[in-house]
Amino acid sequence: METLLSDNVRKRILAKVTPSQNELDLQKTIIDKLKQALSNHPSSDEYSYSFIEAQGSTGRKQTQLRGAADIDLFVGLKPEDYKTIIDQPEQKRHRDLDNLMNSMVKNWFRPAVTGLETSNVQRAFSQHPYLSLKMMGLEIDILGSFDIDTEYLSEKGPITAVDRTVHHTRYIADLLTDEKRDDVRILKSFVRASHAYGDRCAVGRMGITGVSLELLAILSEALDDAFNALEQLDSKPIDPMKRSLKELRKHSAFRDDYIILIDPTDHQRNIASSFTPRAYEWVKYRIDRLRKASKKSDENEVLDMMLESSIPTEAIPEWLTSHAFTREFKSDGSRHYTILRDKLYRVAKKVQTRLKTERTGEPRFGVTLVEVYFEDDSYSIGFLVENPDISEHYVRRGPSKDLVEAADEFRKSHSKVEERDGFLWTTEKRQWRDPQQLVDSVLEDNPIQGLERVIKTSSVSRKILNVLYRYILPIESSFLEKIARVKDGDLEIPR
Repeated sequence: METLLSDNVRKRILAKVTPSQNELDLQKTIIDKLKQALSNHPSSDEYSYSFIEAQGSTGRKQTQLRGAADIDLFVGLKPEDYKTIIDQPEQKRHRDLDNLMNSMVKNWFRPAVTGLETSNVQRAFSQHPYLSLKMMGLEIDILGSFDIDTEYLSEKGPITAVDRTVHHTRYIADLLTDEKRDDVRILKSFVRASHAYGDRCAVGRMGITGVSLELLAILSEALDDAFNALEQLDSKPIDPMKRSLKELRKHSAFRDDYIILIDPTDHQRNIASSFTPRAYEWVKYRIDRLRKASKKSDENEVLDMMLESSIPTEAIPEWLTSHAFTREFKSDGSRHYTILRDKLYRVAKKVQTRLKTERTGEPRFGVTLVEVYFEDDSYSIGFLVENPDISEHYVRRGPSKDLVEAADEFRKSHSKVEERDGFLWTTEKRQWRDPQQLVDSVLEDNPIQGLERVIKTSSVSRKILNVLYRYILPIESSFLEKIARVKDGDLEIPR
């Protein structure tokens, strides 16, 4: 039976993505220095904790990729010493946990790293505050959590969302073999090559996470099975309790989740609940392309698909340029990238709605695709609109003529009204005929603290246009069909 990767390709991939001993030594040095700095700082005595440990890929699991590792350092608080907070009603507990974690960041974590060679030190926020920084070229998060046991997790659930992470680490590390660790690295490399990995995903707000790929690897007999499982997650969920998709959909927590990968340490949680459907569909699309390349025995093409390269910056095709534009921003460094990313996505969603339809619900610029991309302190929103050129007026449908009061009000509000198909109709002048002017108006009305609009665009804007063209259009067939109706000849879509 043919496999996706030949032995030769597998070896070539692993030679590229397995970290060197120097990298591993550097990570260990950083972890040791941070642990020592935290445990030796006087403020550590103010908090009751049982461990300071690295979690994630650079911790016990050791599934990191070459040149793409970061460090998550967890401080595990003793829950029995914080019962006055934990036993409170949910809303008050969450607020007091915020205050506790914020106090740790402000009074302990930040002062403890002051004497080290660090940069970009800032308070960040996920479910609760934590400290984010850079040290010796690596990105580091220092987080507070609670050291709960498996029985507590099973019966009561986590106190904070990150409490599960320690359990994930233990579960996965105990099942990893050298071969499975290699499978994990290959899966991670493929998803990173798709630019659909984690919270820096270029295709959607949240991509496929490392822990989900680790689980797929250890729960599958071989690498091919892991790829199959990933490709079929939208129809074949993974659940330690063996519940069917139909059964899982009856559970309120999973009802609206696009794909389902149940947490083996907490059966009431879907690890994949945050994954953006667009990111998942793009990964599925690339798995199909990988199969085709493998079937042709084109080892170089397979290798190219498995190894991450930079998003292209060349110009998109001429037929698409009138439909595409970007808006770029610069971070002032005061806000963590996850905060800026989320706020930018919220604004982008608002812009997308305004571009698509008039305030009365009639089509405006039609189907609109929007995506966000960022690198370092540069952020860009990319737009593709179906109809960049629209008429000055549009026909608006009013109420049914049988709704007497509403019909009378409609006639009073509009000078020219006609009846057709049982409804009242009128013609209105558009407020916006230029999609870019509308976008600028919405952005001006919704400023984001920490981001400043820049007029001169950079490679980040060229990259987001290529993300839309190369990664999103191939999985957005309805948009392509609409564009094709008004374009002569075949559309040049990357395959």
